[in-house]
Amino acid sequence: MKGGRNLTFFIFISMAAEQSQFSTLPKKQLAFISEKLIDEEFPIGNPYNGDFEEAYDSLKTISKYFNIEATQEDVEFFSKFLEINGDIIGDLFANNRAEIRNKELIEQLKIPVANSYDLYYEVNGSCTFVEYLAQEFDSYDKDWVRDSAEQRRTDGSWDTYDGRETSPTDYENYEINDYDYGKVVPVVEYKSQKESILGKLVIENTSEVINSLDKKTLLELRRVIDTKLRLL
Repeated sequence: MKGGRNLTFFIFISMAAEQSQFSTLPKKQLAFISEKLIDEEFPIGNPYNGDFEEAYDSLKTISKYFNIEATQEDVEFFSKFLEINGDIIGDLFANNRAEIRNKELIEQLKIPVANSYDLYYEVNGSCTFVEYLAQEFDSYDKDWVRDSAEQRRTDGSWDTYDGRETSPTDYENYEINDYDYGKVVPVVEYKSQKESILGKLVIENTSEVINSLDKKTLLELRRVIDTKLRLL
């Protein structure tokens, strides 16, 4: 079977949130860095609304004093840090920065915490593909099998995707037309951990059974799994 197919992929990104390297620094050092960043007109709030690369470069320069190689997440950290501590930082810089070393004010600074989110998005396009399949048919004559298969496909009692895969599918001529970002959902960590544990138990318990199966049964099992995966 060969031809063009329109493809739409539903993908989500899910991983444990890593915190900025700077989140472990003492608050007085974060206050010092904030002072330098504000002088560089570092973005307060969403860093992607302005010149992100310029903000990144500013942080890279300052982070060298702390032997830290800045990352994109670190840029977000300080943008959020400046946003949620706006009033306190304003007090620290008041009166020509007379309070910049005020320990009581510095201790009131809040450390932002990163969370994990699933970003759902769609990528649509087309490609050419070749599937390699086989299907077992009972027939009184070898020469009738192709006609039998076509008859069953026509009356709806069998379809080509019901066959078992004999070789990996070949894909080529990918053309991505467009993409679209969808909803953003917080990741519930315990759910991911629970699913991971359950998946591991299933694999461990299933492997013993699989080792006892013959080739024909394994191929049939793969056909059932492939069919199930197409429905997910």
